[in-house]
Amino acid sequence: MTDGSLSDDARRAADSDALKKAARAGLVARGLVYVLIGLLAAQIAAGGSERADQTGALRKVSEQPFGKVLLWLLAFGFAAYGLWRLGEGVWGRRQESDDKKRTVKRIESLASGLFNILFFFSVLRFATGGGSSNRQKSLTVQLLDAPGGKAILIGLGLIVIAVGAALAWRGLKTDFEQHLNRAGANPRVYDAVRRLGQVGYIARGVVFGLAGAFAIVAAFERDAEKAGGLDVALHSVAAAPYGKALLFAAAAGLACFGVYSFAEARYRRL
Repeated sequence: MTDGSLSDDARRAADSDALKKAARAGLVARGLVYVLIGLLAAQIAAGGSERADQTGALRKVSEQPFGKVLLWLLAFGFAAYGLWRLGEGVWGRRQESDDKKRTVKRIESLASGLFNILFFFSVLRFATGGGSSNRQKSLTVQLLDAPGGKAILIGLGLIVIAVGAALAWRGLKTDFEQHLNRAGANPRVYDAVRRLGQVGYIARGVVFGLAGAFAIVAAFERDAEKAGGLDVALHSVAAAPYGKALLFAAAAGLACFGVYSFAEARYRRL
């Protein structure tokens, strides 16, 4: 079999109806994780000490009846969505006529695909009983101790801030609508989906920006405790003036993004 035929087979698999349906399951999985993160953030605002990030959400799932089954379903969803996004990055975005815009969007798809594949492995660790709440912290410590680690952590923080800004801008401009198919949708339902997306993307962008900022602070102060991603960002909001009200707002926004993800699974143009 030639390399060309292998490439053609891979392209057909990436564009298959089966993978597209599985990718919709991945959007549902993403929605569940963000709804749980929102609920955990609300518990922190109410005085709890939950871990409000993807790890906390996965732990919450694992504690439920049939939690292992749910984790395996989540793993399948994230793997499928990640593979579809990778395929979109390699072969997709053909509807974009501008070469530069198509390249940027393909890079965005590849980055999203890689993130979802990495998260698939995180879910897999929980499903097989190997999830670790200290993994991110230990990696940060190793990074700070490595040659050039401070510069790398600052760079990663700046990237996360940039991603957060892009997410918030997408929410403000409702750019996410270009991926939705509103044909035949009830106008009131679609308007609700649009508002959920706006609120969700803005909240997600703000929280990502805070997480990136804390990573930079951790690099300068050589304090790995401050580079804890979403969890540290949300706990820090709770400790700020009017923090509980702000955290409840952030929790509601993240939950909105989760509900929007459920709707996106229905309306996403794949």
